[in-house]
Amino acid sequence: GPDLGSNQNPVAMQYRTVNNRSKYWNILGNAYAEVDFLNNFTARTSIGINATNAYNQGFNFTQYDNKQGNNTPNNYSESSSFGSTSTWTNTLNYRNSFRKHNVKFLLGSEAIKSTGRSVSGSRTNFFSNDYNYLVLGNGTESPSNSSSGNINTLFSVFARLDYSFSDKYLLGVTARRDGSSRFGPDKRYGIFPSFSLGWRISDEDFMKNISWINDLKLRGSYGILGSQSNVDPSNQFSLYGGGYGNAYYDITGSSNSVQQGFIQTRIGNSNTGWEQNIISNVGFDATLLNNRLTINIEYYKKSVNGLLFTQPLPATVGGATYPVINIGDIQNKGFDASIGYNGRLSKDLGFAVSTNITSYKNLVVNIPNPGYFYAGGLQGLGTITINEVGKPVSAFYGYDILSLFNSDAEVASSPKQSGAGPGRFKYCDVNGDGAITPSDRTILGSPNPDFTYGVNLGLTYKRFDISAIFYGSKGNEIVNAVRSYLNFWGGYVNNKSNDLLNAWTPQNTNTTVPIIENGVNLSTAGALNSYFIENGSFLKFKSLMLGYTISETVLKKVGINNIRIYLQGTNLFTLTKYTGLDPELGGGSSAFGIDYGNYPSNEMGILFGIRASF
Repeated sequence: GPDLGSNQNPVAMQYRTVNNRSKYWNILGNAYAEVDFLNNFTARTSIGINATNAYNQGFNFTQYDNKQGNNTPNNYSESSSFGSTSTWTNTLNYRNSFRKHNVKFLLGSEAIKSTGRSVSGSRTNFFSNDYNYLVLGNGTESPSNSSSGNINTLFSVFARLDYSFSDKYLLGVTARRDGSSRFGPDKRYGIFPSFSLGWRISDEDFMKNISWINDLKLRGSYGILGSQSNVDPSNQFSLYGGGYGNAYYDITGSSNSVQQGFIQTRIGNSNTGWEQNIISNVGFDATLLNNRLTINIEYYKKSVNGLLFTQPLPATVGGATYPVINIGDIQNKGFDASIGYNGRLSKDLGFAVSTNITSYKNLVVNIPNPGYFYAGGLQGLGTITINEVGKPVSAFYGYDILSLFNSDAEVASSPKQSGAGPGRFKYCDVNGDGAITPSDRTILGSPNPDFTYGVNLGLTYKRFDISAIFYGSKGNEIVNAVRSYLNFWGGYVNNKSNDLLNAWTPQNTNTTVPIIENGVNLSTAGALNSYFIENGSFLKFKSLMLGYTISETVLKKVGINNIRIYLQGTNLFTLTKYTGLDPELGGGSSAFGIDYGNYPSNEMGILFGIRASF
C-alpha cells in the first residue's frame, strides 16, 4: 500500500461498490378543468404534482492498494430524502378571426412550490464487509448525522398576443412578471417582455408570378428572459452554525465540558437579482423549387446582464460559503444558417441532404472593479480561466512556453524565473521586466469555437431507408488537465503517459516534453501553462441508421398499423487532434472546456430496434 500510487485499481473499484444501494421513486400526476364560453373564450386550470423519494447506502472499504488511503478505516453511510414540486396554472384564451384579421390572446398565472427534507448518518470501523451486517449501530467510531430542509417558490403572471393580417403580417408580443423566493425582497420580481415581427413576402401581389418561390418570410424578434439558475434558496441569508470541530468551545476550562458555539457558515446577499438574457435576431426563411429547397439564415445577438456567479472573496473572509451575486455582463453574437434539399432520382429512390453552421463570437462586456474574476482550477495548477472585460468567457489564463531550458547557461541568460533549470519550461516575459511573475500570465486560448456545424444525409429506396448524422466544432481550445496526472511525478504517483518516452534529457533536447523528475514548481506543473492547451476542434460521425418498414398490406391482416425494423451505429468515429479521450466537454457558465478526466461520450454503440403501432 504505502509504496503504490494514489489511483485505485479498476477491478477493486468495482468490487468496492458491491454493497452500495440507491433507490429512487418518482410519482407524477396532473389534473385539469377546462371550459369554453362566449364562443371565443377558453378558461383552464391545472394542478400538477411531482413527488420524489430516495434512499441511499454506501460502504467504503479500506483501500489497501492506495498510497493515501491504505490506513483509513472502512465507513458506512445511509441517507433518505423526500421532496415534492407542485404547479398550479390558470389561463384564459381568446381566439377570433374577422375579415383578414386573426387574433389570439392568452392571459395566465402560475405558482410553483418545491419542498424537501433529508436525513443522513455515518460511522466508521465496521467489523465485517458483509452487507447483512451493515447497519449504523455496528460501526464503532466517528458517529455522524445530519439533516436538511428546503423550500422555494416561484410565482408568475404572463400575457401573450398573436396577431396576423392576411397571414402576411405577423406580430407576437409577450410580457411576464416573475417572482422568486431565491432573491431578497427588493430584487425578488422581474419583468420580462418580448416581441416578434414577421412579413410573409411570398404572399404579396408582386411575388405571385415567381413560381420557383413557394414561401419567403422575413422575421425578427427581441426578448428578455429571466434566469435564477445557480442560486441557492438560502443565498440571501447570512447563516450561522457549526459542529464539534469548529464551533464548540471549552468555556469552563474543564476538559470534559464543551459548549455549543456558532460560526458564520454562509455570507448572505439580499441584493442578488434576476440574471437577464437579452436575445435579438433577424433573418429569413425560404422554401424554393417546388418545396425541395429550404434556406434559413439568421443573425443573432444574446447578451447576459447580471451574470449569476459566486462572488470571489479573499481567504481572510473565512470558511463561510460565499454568496452568488450579479457579477457582470457577457455577449454572444453571430450567424446561424441552414440549407436543405430533398428530391427523387426515380420513382423508388429519394434523397435528402441538409447542413447547418453557426458562427460564434463571445465577449465579456462588463465586470465590476477590477474588471475580471478567475474561475475553474485544479490542485497544483491553481486557477485556470479568467473572465475579463473585452475577452472571451472562460479564457484560459497562464504562462506561455517559449521552449525548454537546455543548459544552465541558458537559464542564467534568461529572465529570472522560479524553479528554472535544464529540461524545465522557459516562459515568455510578457511585460518585459526581466522576471517571470504572475503579471506575465496571458490568455492561452479559448473554449469558444469559431463555428459549429452539422450535416444530415438521408436516402430511401422502396421500403428501405438509411440516414447519417455528422457534427463538429472548429476553432476552440481545451485545457488537458489530465496531463498534470500523467506527465509529471511531483503531484501524483500513478501510471504515466507514453509521452514520457520522449522526455527531455541532455541527449534528447529536441522535444516539448519536460524532464522526468520529482517535485513541482512554477517551471514544471506548478501553474497553468501552454503545455496543457490543445486544439479542441473535432468532427464526429454521430449516427448511421438503416431501417426497413414492413408493408401495410401484410400488417393489416394481423391488426398492426406499422412496423419498422432498424439497425443503428452511434459514435462511429471522431476526427480530432486532441489527445484526450473526448474533445466534447461541458462545464459551468464561467469555466468550461477543461478536461479533468471527464467520462467520454463518444464510445461506439450498436442498437437494434423494432417500432410498432397498433
